[in-house]
Amino acid sequence: MLNRIFLVALIPFFYLINTPASAQETEVYLLTCDPGPESYTMYGHSALRLHDSLSGTDVVYNWGVFDFSTPNFNYKFARGRLNYKLAAYSYKSFLNEYGPTNRTVYSQRVYLPEENLLRLKKLLNENLKPENVYYRYDFFRDNCATRIRDILEEALAEKLVYPDKGKKVKATFRKRINEYHKGVLWMDVGIDLLLGSPADEKCGFRESMFLPDYLMWNLSEAFVIDGDKRVMLLGPEKKVFDHERPVYDTGILMQPWFWLTIAFIAVLLFTFFVRSRPVQNIFDTVFWFILTLLALLMIFVNYLTDHVAMGQNFNMIWLNPLIPISFYAIFSKYKLYWFWRAQVAFSVIFMLVIVLINQSINPAFIPVLLMIIIRSYYRLAE
Repeated sequence: MLNRIFLVALIPFFYLINTPASAQETEVYLLTCDPGPESYTMYGHSALRLHDSLSGTDVVYNWGVFDFSTPNFNYKFARGRLNYKLAAYSYKSFLNEYGPTNRTVYSQRVYLPEENLLRLKKLLNENLKPENVYYRYDFFRDNCATRIRDILEEALAEKLVYPDKGKKVKATFRKRINEYHKGVLWMDVGIDLLLGSPADEKCGFRESMFLPDYLMWNLSEAFVIDGDKRVMLLGPEKKVFDHERPVYDTGILMQPWFWLTIAFIAVLLFTFFVRSRPVQNIFDTVFWFILTLLALLMIFVNYLTDHVAMGQNFNMIWLNPLIPISFYAIFSKYKLYWFWRAQVAFSVIFMLVIVLINQSINPAFIPVLLMIIIRSYYRLAE
């Protein structure tokens, strides 16, 4: 959902949106870009285009831009404190950006009565002011797609009507984004690990528009009350660029849970049939080192960042802050049985409460939990 154009010195085209006389000549389009192969493009992208046939201006408004020259860029990005910005640039530049990416780009005319079009222009003008151009990005609640939804809602006010989809909502934010992980199943495991229970909140018709595809699909069902007329908000989709979406193999051999289950079986056999203490120590050093890194990562994203969706994460029960003690517990002359009992208890408790907690658990975690239990029991049996 991030735009790959990281423009920092862009002409805001104030003259376009400050010209009420050209309102009738202005056409507004929703631009929707298919997901791409990179992690920052895997959910697609959305932008607004305003084309003024009278003045000849053709401008794209993009809320998915950030500035690489920002001081402490990497630190702020990791902490969830990086500001994103609205940028306005030519439609030609937009086409030059997305043309080589082999991604379909859809264009749909947005129906706006004249008074609401003028209001949209004023809102864009307000958004482009230096004090408003930056905003704190939130993947689920405030991004390039939700900003378009919100500004259209504000411009149309009570004239914009969404279809009645009923009150029963089965989808969650996590389920919505999982639809885009078919080609990156191992990344899906990592995302499920880091996202906490906020990702499992209900994601209804309006909330689903945090994803560019759903913004396009759901706004295509909305309509505008214009006097005694009901007009569809979006016109038919036209493909600016037309490419097939890739089809991914999601068979069992591609599933992380399958390979981690194989790994668990191997660890089980290793634990019972390898008698060499030095070899067992080497294995545990590597195994618990990996878990220690993951536990420290969980501490960081839960308590030291502003990423709301990563908070309240029940995976911290089994990837708990005690795990770094494992290195001392492996080589210490003191057995530290309490530590190994705690790891067994945490893992068992987690598996027992999975059905009770408000957080979806990736099945790939279960073999890892079983490995923790087996290796902890090995240390208890010494």
